[in-house]
Amino acid sequence: MKFPVIIKQSPLVLVKRIIAAELAGSILLFIVSFFTNYEALYKETLGTFFQRYDLFIFLVGSVIQLILTLGILFVWQDEEYRVKEKEIVYRGGFFFHRREKSILLKNISSVDYSRNMLELILGYGTLIIYSNGTDKPFYIRNIETSEIYADIIKDAIDQSISRRPKSPTKVSILDMILEGEHSRLELKQTFRWDIKQKITSKMLEKAVMKTVAAFLNTKGGHLIIGVTDSGSVHGLSEDFNTLVRKDRDGFENHFNQILKSMIGAEFRQYVEISFEKIEEKDICLIQVVPSPKPIYLRSNGDDEDFFIRTGNTTSPLKVSEVSSYIESHWKK
Repeated sequence: MKFPVIIKQSPLVLVKRIIAAELAGSILLFIVSFFTNYEALYKETLGTFFQRYDLFIFLVGSVIQLILTLGILFVWQDEEYRVKEKEIVYRGGFFFHRREKSILLKNISSVDYSRNMLELILGYGTLIIYSNGTDKPFYIRNIETSEIYADIIKDAIDQSISRRPKSPTKVSILDMILEGEHSRLELKQTFRWDIKQKITSKMLEKAVMKTVAAFLNTKGGHLIIGVTDSGSVHGLSEDFNTLVRKDRDGFENHFNQILKSMIGAEFRQYVEISFEKIEEKDICLIQVVPSPKPIYLRSNGDDEDFFIRTGNTTSPLKVSEVSSYIESHWKK
């Protein structure tokens, strides 16, 4: 586990606060209007400088909204939760009024996450942290990949209490998911099940093998199946249900068959496949080391394509580009 793990609230929190501030301001002005005549007050004080009351109200209202929005934005931008080796620290506030509070990991009794309807639609969640000695839980609201952060906090609690290292595979998966896709990491929601069309898809299998081939042809990398591009855990249950053997072994066997037909059995030795559970959902980690020789992806009969990794994408090379790439990559 790499400490500190920083948790930032989503822009949904920012929107909620702006709406709440606007409503509070409007209600306050409405109540005050029962005791003060705004237009009469304006004419007595500023009427000689500004002839039009409606224009004055528009300008003042716009300036107040701008200041209010910027203030809320600065506060939101500066807020964060840090998961450290022994505690979770909240830091926030605004310039002259800084706040900081913490929860010791050893005092946390349980960690859970939930999603209301709006969070479910937008892909966010809320962490619920229960502490010993208090009935009131601590909330970290509207964050992305809440299930990942819940698992990370649970791991941190275990390490803090037992002082025993956790499984390096599981911790590295959590860390990698939080990093997001890059030149040596790709996330796939499924292996062969098309979420939109509700059918198995050879194109999705080919997309996975393209990534594997690209890693083999470049500097290696990791492919995680069962996680969306945004880092939300989807799981492998839908892929499992498409197989004769509906479990991890059936998934690995099918993966091996596809790799053998599209890449070649001799290159299986450079690909390691393992499974982990995050919040009771299976995910698959595929670790690929660089191949000692070029890899061509076979599809549509005798057609062969050559793929490499460029940034966080898998890119095909033209026939005219392949030989120069092979010359520079393998024959140094």
